[in-house]
Amino acid sequence: MCYNNGMQKLIEFENGMRLALVQNNAVRSVAIGIFVGAGVVTETSEISGISHFIEHMVFKGTKNRSSFDIVNEIDSIGAQINAYTSKSYTCFYTVSLDTNADKCADVLSDMYFNPNFDEGELERERRVVIEEINESEDTPDDVCLERLLTCFFKGHTLEKPILGSKKTLSSMTSETLKSYHKKYYIPSNTVISIAGNISEEDAVMLVKRHFVSKSDIAPQEKKPPVAVAAHKSGFTKKVKQIEQAHVAFAFPSFAYDAPEGVAVQLMSVIFSMEMSSRLFQSVRERLGLCYTIMGYPSTYENNGAFIIYTSTNPESLEKAVLAIRGEIDLLLEKGVTAEELNKGKEQLKTSLVLGQESTSSMMRTFGTHAIQTGRLYDFDARIAAIDGTSAEQVQNAAKRVFDFDRVCGSLVASTDIVNAVKLIKCTK
Repeated sequence: MCYNNGMQKLIEFENGMRLALVQNNAVRSVAIGIFVGAGVVTETSEISGISHFIEHMVFKGTKNRSSFDIVNEIDSIGAQINAYTSKSYTCFYTVSLDTNADKCADVLSDMYFNPNFDEGELERERRVVIEEINESEDTPDDVCLERLLTCFFKGHTLEKPILGSKKTLSSMTSETLKSYHKKYYIPSNTVISIAGNISEEDAVMLVKRHFVSKSDIAPQEKKPPVAVAAHKSGFTKKVKQIEQAHVAFAFPSFAYDAPEGVAVQLMSVIFSMEMSSRLFQSVRERLGLCYTIMGYPSTYENNGAFIIYTSTNPESLEKAVLAIRGEIDLLLEKGVTAEELNKGKEQLKTSLVLGQESTSSMMRTFGTHAIQTGRLYDFDARIAAIDGTSAEQVQNAAKRVFDFDRVCGSLVASTDIVNAVKLIKCTK
């Protein structure tokens, strides 16, 4: 089966594995990403963090390569190799010269199919991941935002942190990892995303040789859909001996690929994501209350959150929160201007177009979309949706997002200052 949009294609093989292909003959590089539908949403609370742990462990040796061999073979051809885990999936990828794409695919295939999960390596890497958790716990904005999502998705599978916890990591064995790997690292739960200077024939041959031919597992039933979270207003605070107060809010927003997603993106650009955005100009530039302030959507299957975050002097916290609330009220009451809307559209379209010039960016965009939706990402449709979004649609999206009856807040500061959720709920 093949979904075709010119130089962009989504090809499904007989065993259920899919190839998302983005051809670009104007470059000399190829990015290859292996997207596996394994993340927080496929974990139980007892094995929280296992997807991320496996992301680490596939680099620690296979049946055919040592951990040094993996990185040395990639370094020897001047390529890059890395990986990341999200709430919804795990990705391993390389970026190389087009002439070295086959070699990169061979290494990635070995990591995908043949990780050793050696007990000695596991113990060493367990300590590494625990240090990663320690580093995150020493970073106030990480603590603030992680606790925010746990509060926001309380009782839902998305409440779990990507890194897991020291407790869950300590209980994982080689057999635990092997069992999870066997369940989720299967063809029908995998998308190979390739972008760059490669023909369709060569890309299909590469995937067949290194991936499809090495697994005879028949297509499996699709995983059950992720449930919609039932959000309730909440507040979490942590006392930490730091100079600033870190505060963040989460509002219910739209799921990944929802029709309203473009309107929310435009709202974000206008309201809170850019240096010319309302929040930046108001809270930082005019009032001088912070250095960092941002607002952005986080999207998942059947769920979404709109996050607002800032850090400020504890004495300025109340002023900052009330200033944020004032800008939200103004947005809800008066919407956005034609000038703001046009500027926002140009910013979004420019970001999309510039991303097309990067093979790694296209690999991530098309791979993420395919693993999350099973469909081919349509660049032209996205541009058309941006152009077709009205100021009224942006204001309506804002009205649906900023539900103060279901807002959650998170505060990390040196003292127990105020309940930030009560502040954000204050009306004029």
